[in-house]
Amino acid sequence: MKKQIVIDRENFNSAVVYPLVKKVFGKNFKWNPLAQSIYDDMIQEAITRLFELSGKTKEMANGKYSENYANFWIPHNTILAFLKSWERLSKWCTSFEELANPIREGKRLYSPDFGWMYV
Repeated sequence: MKKQIVIDRENFNSAVVYPLVKKVFGKNFKWNPLAQSIYDDMIQEAITRLFELSGKTKEMANGKYSENYANFWIPHNTILAFLKSWERLSKWCTSFEELANPIREGKRLYSPDFGWMYV
């Protein structure tokens, strides 16, 4: 079984990683208003994931892919996964708010087929 997390503190350089993750965000996600609203969380998540895989980036580097290639795609995929998870988890909150609004406003209508309904 392969290790999922390989930390190599000597290879992790935070002075390089922060600008790299911000560059990845700027090129791929800055147009998304939801991504902009959770910017700090996504940057932190990507940096944490890069730290967790700091030992694997050298393993993944070979003749075809460089270490910089891995350092780009790790934060990209992490930010994308975080964004998709956030959308999936928060869509139920917004849809419930839309359903609850007529109830709070108190607009009721009687229908013979369905009884009292909120509109």
